[in-house]
Amino acid sequence: MFTSAAIIMLFGMGFVFLFLCIQVVITNLFAKLAGKYAYLLPEPTKNTKKPAAPKSDDALTVAVIAAALKSAGRL
Repeated sequence: MFTSAAIIMLFGMGFVFLFLCIQVVITNLFAKLAGKYAYLLPEPTKNTKKPAAPKSDDALTVAVIAAALKSAGRL
């Protein structure tokens, strides 16, 4: 029983290893193919504008937090 389980395990591991090797070869082939035809795609544009920082009213935020703490009995 253990020998048949070991044989099935080795066949399974062999199939997985074979599949992964085939996947690596195909991935490398497609990477070369994509590199060959990369000139057809437009160049990515860089966003030079920095996003504006959100405006916040610090005094109002502090007042809301203080009111919440006071109503919870922690202040």
